[in-house]
Amino acid sequence: MDDHHLKRKVGTLEMVVAMLLSGSIGLFVIKSGQSPVNIVFFRCLISALCLIPICYFYGHFKKVYFGKKELFLMVTSGLLIIFNWVLLFAAFPKTSISLATIVYHVNPFVILFLGALAFHEKLNKNDVLWTIVAFIGLIVIIGLGSASVNSNELVGLGLVLIATTLYSISVLITKKLSNTPPLLIVFIQTLSGAIAMT
Repeated sequence: MDDHHLKRKVGTLEMVVAMLLSGSIGLFVIKSGQSPVNIVFFRCLISALCLIPICYFYGHFKKVYFGKKELFLMVTSGLLIIFNWVLLFAAFPKTSISLATIVYHVNPFVILFLGALAFHEKLNKNDVLWTIVAFIGLIVIIGLGSASVNSNELVGLGLVLIATTLYSISVLITKKLSNTPPLLIVFIQTLSGAIAMT
């Protein structure tokens, strides 16, 4: 097994684990009985505290990573992610966790179009075609034409769509931090979130 093949397998496994964790968040949010702001605060605080020794161990606390531009981008992307979480967690009680999670995961398509607008990335026909198919599927899943979707659920879905848009913008901002270690980015993002939620 060559190095490239191994990296792909590890990357796939990491993505599967990440999606399993991501998909279970809603259950913990509902069962905790806490407000979205409290949940996000402790999520950020615990993450930031755990990342301090890890970033220190890998030597990420170097001046070269803390330029004004880099710091601004890390804090901005962090605040977008934090408010994305608050809105997403606020949506869970208003609609089903499964539906909120499905709608939330339109973010690759939001990133695709925002990337085209903000970074002038070219869209090919396949990108556009599959995006249209995905949104048709989303409409079918949501069942907007059925009477079963009440106004409270629509508010919840609206919160999810705003949340996924904030997340998508954050991803595009983070793309500009290609020379900054990912663990350091997450540390600054979660630290910013903990401060913002106090």
